[in-house]
Amino acid sequence: MKKRASLLPYILLNIFVSALTVTLVLFIWERTHSHNQVPEISTAVSVSPAATSLPTTVPNQTPSTNAELKLSLEAVVGVGDLSLEYILIRNNGEEAVNLAGWQVVGPEGEAYIFPNLRLNRDGAVRLYSKSGIDSVIELYWGAGKSLWSSGEQINLKDPAGTIYSTYQVP
Repeated sequence: MKKRASLLPYILLNIFVSALTVTLVLFIWERTHSHNQVPEISTAVSVSPAATSLPTTVPNQTPSTNAELKLSLEAVVGVGDLSLEYILIRNNGEEAVNLAGWQVVGPEGEAYIFPNLRLNRDGAVRLYSKSGIDSVIELYWGAGKSLWSSGEQINLKDPAGTIYSTYQVP
């Protein structure tokens, strides 16, 4: 029994050091990855509280003059909530597409012009309404308020200004 009692301070010290280490690692992770508040996009949209905003029908798309391109405005998630709201743009084509100069245009003429970004085959990018730091899968519009409402139409325009795809916000 005496031997067990002599081990107790070491066990408690081990628990304390372990808890402190985990807390420090989580703190550092949060500070260096704070712009990634939503998990990365996989080939399927994950279920979340905002998933109720996902469309139940396939959006209307304007035919393309280039049969190789198959970009689509696939969904608007988190409609009306600036902290969650984003547009999902997917490349369903066989070739990668450089989005430089492409635009997302709202019903009131608000426009986001894409930077030089290559969207690979089967790739997707989220365009958040809020401010943030752009990455290869997340872009940020920088709006001060929610941009989208139910019933609005969003257009995806190519660099020449031609409407390539449209999406009706459910």
